[in-house]
Amino acid sequence: MTEATAWAELAIQERAAHRRAWGRTSPVQSEKMPLPKNPKGRIGPYKPERLKKIRRWVRQGKTNAWIAQELQISESSVRYWRLKYNLR
Repeated sequence: MTEATAWAELAIQERAAHRRAWGRTSPVQSEKMPLPKNPKGRIGPYKPERLKKIRRWVRQGKTNAWIAQELQISESSVRYWRLKYNLR
C-alpha cells in the first residue's frame, strides 16, 4: 500500500466515524435525511414591539450593548435588526 492510498483509506474511515457519530450511517442516507432544525428558529421570531423599542432607543442614541441588555438578547441580534431595518 502506498502512502497516498493509506491516507485515502484513513480519510474514508474518518468520514465513516463522523457519520456514525452524527447519526448518519451511509452517504446515501445522509443525502436523504434533512438536518435537524432548531425548534426556536435560527434568528428568532419577528416581534414588532421589539422593532419599535429598538427604533426608539436608536433615536435616543443608546448603544447596541445597552439595547441588547434591556431586551435580553445578544448584541449581534441588535446589530442584525439595525442592519435589516436600516436603523442608524
